[in-house]
Amino acid sequence: MRSVPKWVAQPLAQFAWMQHGLLWTYVKRGKSPEVHGAQCALAWVGGVLTAAPATADVAPPTQWRAMGELIVCGAVSRGEAYPDHEWWREAGIARLDSAERRRWWGHWSAYGWTTAIAEGAGLALSWAMGLSDDTPPVLPRHLEDGSRAPVELRQECAAILREALDRPLPARSGPATPHPWTAT
Repeated sequence: MRSVPKWVAQPLAQFAWMQHGLLWTYVKRGKSPEVHGAQCALAWVGGVLTAAPATADVAPPTQWRAMGELIVCGAVSRGEAYPDHEWWREAGIARLDSAERRRWWGHWSAYGWTTAIAEGAGLALSWAMGLSDDTPPVLPRHLEDGSRAPVELRQECAAILREALDRPLPARSGPATPHPWTAT
């Protein structure tokens, strides 16, 4: 990741390390759906993923699209029923209302994993846009098996993610010193 859109409130180094740290946390510390959603949201904003985290639209992130994703993430994370066309219009994202999305929402939005992924994506988008100053924006609440993440795991992940925010971006040749999540 070499740049972020101008509407992103976080500095590039912090944004890139947070995205990387969330990916590490997901892979190495229990595959939390909340962390997965957050990592996917930041990867989309940073141009690493092409599909938006909540709507799966394949379009570059703009501030308008990120706000639309944030609105959809909130609705899905609260388990709301698919909104009518007026809701989409009032939110300023009527172009995202479609029969395909209605089918997806009706099928998947009631699953706990889906609501947790949407929650994580929404928290990360809020952080990226400067609407929330929670750092890190999300920590594991659940693990892959559905169990609650232990407090110790949450504390470990928080410490690693906070530490990552103080690191500069590595030179193109790679980091000069090993980082905690590259040593394992």
